[in-house]
Amino acid sequence: MSYRFAALCVAAFATQAFAEDSSVGREVRLECPSGTVQKGGRVTKEIGVYCVKVGSTPQRPALHGPYVDFWANGQKQSEGQYKDGFRSGRWTYYDMNGVKTGETQFEQNDYHGARVEYHPNGAKKLEQTWVKGKREGVETSYSTEGQKVSEVRYAADKPLSAQ
Repeated sequence: MSYRFAALCVAAFATQAFAEDSSVGREVRLECPSGTVQKGGRVTKEIGVYCVKVGSTPQRPALHGPYVDFWANGQKQSEGQYKDGFRSGRWTYYDMNGVKTGETQFEQNDYHGARVEYHPNGAKKLEQTWVKGKREGVETSYSTEGQKVSEVRYAADKPLSAQ
């Protein structure tokens, strides 16, 4: 076995999960919390890579810990965390070219906290605040140049005023 081949093997196995240069078939390793195991392990377009609690069944997997899935071209589509089967914390979304399209805070599968969408150029497109699945506070829309386009104030998911 040549040194070059050995170095390539080591480099291939050292690839971190969530690396920017993902491709179909690449191995993905997650840092699953204690009491969970990783399901999936290669970048595929059919299913994500995630952690499930030990003892859960294929019919009712208890997702718990990091999650990542990919577009058909191998680019990351989304990444986030599950807690006791529910989306939790910050989730980040990407387009097929790997450009970030949004970030959303979750609590028990509901939007809860900040939600931001981005234009393809990286500028903010939309800012919202959510409380237990309902829009609350000011929702602001922006142009691709970053200029404020509109503002709508919400209370319990109902619009109160618009500018």
